[in-house]
Amino acid sequence: MTPSVSNVVAWARSTTMWGMALGVLLTAACGALSATPTACDGLVYKEGGLTRAEYLPCAGEMVATLDRLAPQIEKMLAGDERARSEASAGVRELRTLLNKAGGRNMLERWNDRALTGLNVDIWNAYTHHDACMMVAGQLFGRAPLGDEKNREPARSECRAYRTAYEDAIRAYRRLR
Repeated sequence: MTPSVSNVVAWARSTTMWGMALGVLLTAACGALSATPTACDGLVYKEGGLTRAEYLPCAGEMVATLDRLAPQIEKMLAGDERARSEASAGVRELRTLLNKAGGRNMLERWNDRALTGLNVDIWNAYTHHDACMMVAGQLFGRAPLGDEKNREPARSECRAYRTAYEDAIRAYRRLR
């Protein structure tokens, strides 16, 4: 008995569905096992935001990540292409911390205005780093014909993090 086309299609769909389900489960399991706990885990927002005691450990981890990113970006600006992948990993780490800390909800007005200001400074530093990573490819190698003009704007974008980074560091130090 030869299998009909509809039986083969049904078998292929079933196999694909089971494969996808297994892939999702394995990805989730690996993510849960590899995720290291952070001070940003389990923050529970109240209407007026968080208290300094609740939030500053998380902010400290974000600032420490910014501290690691700064020299990586500077190395990248100096021409070290390997620093690009390290900086990219640092930006992903910072994005993860920001998401755990509430993502864009961090930009809401909290009862403690100094914490709101710190959040804005950290967020601004993150957005500059993220923008830098989007154009970082322009900094290395031989630019394709006509793209030479994009190299200096890319450098400028990657240098733009400095002010936001310094603001975040100052704000964090004042609060701890």
